[in-house]
Amino acid sequence: MKRKLAVLLLICLLLVSCRNSMNGNYETEESSIFGMGDIEYCKITSDTADVKAGLGIDFETITILNKDDIVKVLSQVGDRYVVQLDNNQIGSVDAIDAQPIVREDAGQQSQQPPQPTEEDRQEPGGQWLEDELQTGETTPTPQPPEGEEAPSPQPQPRPVADSTIEGLTSQENEMLGLVNNERERNNLPALVIDLELTRVARIKSQDMEDNNYFSHYSPTYGSPFDMMDSFGIKYLHAGENLAGNPSVEDAHVALMNSSGHRKNILSPDFTHIGIGVKPSNRYGLLFTQMFISKPQ
Repeated sequence: MKRKLAVLLLICLLLVSCRNSMNGNYETEESSIFGMGDIEYCKITSDTADVKAGLGIDFETITILNKDDIVKVLSQVGDRYVVQLDNNQIGSVDAIDAQPIVREDAGQQSQQPPQPTEEDRQEPGGQWLEDELQTGETTPTPQPPEGEEAPSPQPQPRPVADSTIEGLTSQENEMLGLVNNERERNNLPALVIDLELTRVARIKSQDMEDNNYFSHYSPTYGSPFDMMDSFGIKYLHAGENLAGNPSVEDAHVALMNSSGHRKNILSPDFTHIGIGVKPSNRYGLLFTQMFISKPQ
């Protein structure tokens, strides 16, 4: 009798498994992570802020900073920022009088941005993306052979307005729309697409496919924060969501149904996002969402 029940149970499990496969139901694999970067600069938010010679209000006041002044931060000790003034004096300000910010111009003269590879310029399906013209460049006009008249210019069709972000694939743009729709429903500002961060996210997705892993920790680049740092991405807060699924919408639904991923998508701290989608033999598609905050 027990043997018959075991056989019946096995048959039921096989039927359920077959039914799910026939209906095209795929389980999404996902993972999320969150972290903070070093505070390098802060902006004074109070009308004035005393810069003290030590870590406390009882020390001598070196100088007084005004609202919107930006000062270099060396470290944070308790509720005070240790700052370096323009004259190289060291002091401290109360954290309640200042807000950490990101200055993207800091160190840019010595650091050259990574150059795009051929893989970064190719969309899924093999369509190549042309390099964009730099400011001030013009597209060379083809010249007709000698003795032939140049054809009269044909009227160009008017561009149709849409919500597609130039530089994103259709799948990346779809996921961006889903993320920002969720934020709008929760009274949060839309995330701004960062194309350099998107390039890093694409590299992460491709790295997972090439090296057959699904993790925030890459054997090639380390943690997401190590990877962002190595590509020169500036941030105060950072996070990463990963998903594997053949469908953009199904991947998004799975992420929103997971508390950690939902927290990243709906975090009020984040201001920018990079999305990288790559084909995967194992999952159909691999998704990397990289979130950062860049308060100015």
